[in-house]
Amino acid sequence: MNIGESVSAVILAKEKWNNTGINLIANQEYHLTASASEKWVDWFILCNADGFPSSNWILKNTERLRRVPDENWFALIGAINFDSGNLFKIGTDKKLQPTQSGILTCFANDIPFMYWNNKGSIQLVVTRIK
Repeated sequence: MNIGESVSAVILAKEKWNNTGINLIANQEYHLTASASEKWVDWFILCNADGFPSSNWILKNTERLRRVPDENWFALIGAINFDSGNLFKIGTDKKLQPTQSGILTCFANDIPFMYWNNKGSIQLVVTRIK
């Protein structure tokens, strides 16, 4: 991808991993965006790529089971090459300079065995800025 060039991928809420097919190069800088007006659904809770905080005791008491416990439910999360050891929040807006090259992979932050009740998708746009 050249500086100023953008590519996009659709991130499905029900997929534990979404392979975007977007190759990121180490030490180049990218701007990742997902429109705040686009929504996906966790069971019956509608939200954008920033996700939502725990709104009841059930959600609060199960936060530690999320794939990224310290981030909101359904926050858009990224990794390079499906690497669970190097996860980062994308949300609706993220500048990223990866330390390793590889394919951008993403998911909605949820409990690993609860993807069955997820619906919808978010379009992610990746623009190389440096």
